[in-house]
Amino acid sequence: MNFGMITDELNMQETKQVIHSILNAGCEASIVIDRSSFEILYQNDKAIELMGNRVGMICHEVLCTKETPCMDCPMQHIKTQAPLVRERYEELLDGVATWRYHDIAWFDGRDAVLATLVALGDNEQVVMQNMMEQAVKLMDHTPDEVDKLTGISNRIRFYDQTQVAIQDLYNNYAIVLLDIERFKNINDIHGIAEGDQVLRFVARVLQETYGNQNNYARLHSDMFVFYMSYDKKGEIIKEIEKLRKKISNNPFQYDIVTKFGIYLVNDRSIPVNLMCDRAMMAERTVKGNIMKFCAFYDEHYREEMLRAGQIEQDMEKALTEHQYQMYLQPKYRLKDNSLCGAEVLCRWQHPEKGLIPPNDFIPLFEKNGFILKLDEYMWEEACKNIRRWLDQGRSVVPISVNISRYHIQHNDLEKALMELIHKYDLTPDMLNLEITESLFLDKPEELNRVLDRLQKLGFKLEVDDFGSGFSSLNLIRNISVDTIKIDKEFLDSEIASEKGKIVVNHTIGMAKDLHLQVIAEGVETKAHVDFLKNSNCDIAQGFYFAKPMPVPEFERIAF
Repeated sequence: MNFGMITDELNMQETKQVIHSILNAGCEASIVIDRSSFEILYQNDKAIELMGNRVGMICHEVLCTKETPCMDCPMQHIKTQAPLVRERYEELLDGVATWRYHDIAWFDGRDAVLATLVALGDNEQVVMQNMMEQAVKLMDHTPDEVDKLTGISNRIRFYDQTQVAIQDLYNNYAIVLLDIERFKNINDIHGIAEGDQVLRFVARVLQETYGNQNNYARLHSDMFVFYMSYDKKGEIIKEIEKLRKKISNNPFQYDIVTKFGIYLVNDRSIPVNLMCDRAMMAERTVKGNIMKFCAFYDEHYREEMLRAGQIEQDMEKALTEHQYQMYLQPKYRLKDNSLCGAEVLCRWQHPEKGLIPPNDFIPLFEKNGFILKLDEYMWEEACKNIRRWLDQGRSVVPISVNISRYHIQHNDLEKALMELIHKYDLTPDMLNLEITESLFLDKPEELNRVLDRLQKLGFKLEVDDFGSGFSSLNLIRNISVDTIKIDKEFLDSEIASEKGKIVVNHTIGMAKDLHLQVIAEGVETKAHVDFLKNSNCDIAQGFYFAKPMPVPEFERIAF
């Protein structure tokens, strides 16, 4: 049909009247939709009677109450001069509508579609038949809608269907994200094929729980999602506990631990993918926490995400503009209170936000991998200053720098360090390397091989945060290090009681028997100092002696 030809013979007003007469000649409701913008260009009288005047609105927003075009949008499948017939449930019409679509040229030259309502069924049988057809489509494993590994809906289908379902204003809805804790370990230890079996098992639990409701999907990797209606928040927790119990009762020879994030749907206009992101933010707050298995989304998570985004936006520029500053915290021998070393700490001097403390950016950099660049920058700053002090004839104490897990896993650590040592003509014993205790929980044999090679090159190795983990006693027996640093929390909690003091005394004693040097960090009181001296601890670091300070201030007390 070509309404453009009418315009050649008539003026605009006459054209509209002719088209209106043609489309109102029958008893069927008709609408004209712009094929590219999805704008409703025209409705005949019957269409206005059924759905109100929607001219100028977007068809999927009107008919499907969706912000984005439908996955199976008929306008993407119409061929020129060949009508297409589709049956679908229309929320606006409260029934199953059968539409016939024609490709047309609108009178103003736009490509358009004429949609004519052939039939409208509002009885329960027709609605149920349509739902069954949708279930059959799911079982047909349509590539665009079904996750190939598990056979359940993928994220695209979930977003599409959930956006429609949650528009039911009579119910409260929650989006719940399900994540398998330490799934990477399952793949690493038992193999990817085994990991795939775990994913299929979790999908099967969701299928058995929800059947053909199509309210669940695999988002990606080891993350699944479902939505549910609720009256009270406690109902969501009970649903989660039910799923956790089913998943824990599995055929595998190891536990499958699941964590959940919950987003309560308040604003139904937000795209479902953003709702899932918010549920994921909530889940991340309990990941790695053995005491919690779920959390509700809070708006401050979003604020943190926006703040993190701003930090990530500025981080590269800050590196090139040398906004990251090296601070040094001195270390003192307890036997004579003499300065014997310093630890490198990073502060960010932002041109607009001022001094940003490390807790605001270091954890983020550890997550996004930027810590690799920042660490290497701080290593070079340390080497550069050591070289300057040597050139000035200063008596230089060893400087300790931090090594992150990313350098162990993703970088040639030995090469990077030795290049700096040669560049500034230093010896490795001038640069001590601090490795956090938690690193030894992940592939300790591989880590120990790296540390052994570094020791042989002449670097002194320190274990930071000693006593914060569960493997401390095995750690000092098995690893290739020179020094342990007793964690402040370990010190505070243990020396508060007589039994605790015995634990710390014996820990220091065992370390000394193994020829390890002992540093206590976070030393803040005279009681700390007296106890550590009586326990034969070698070195102390903390506010009692000196806070972290800029290089010029350190130089004033060191030289």
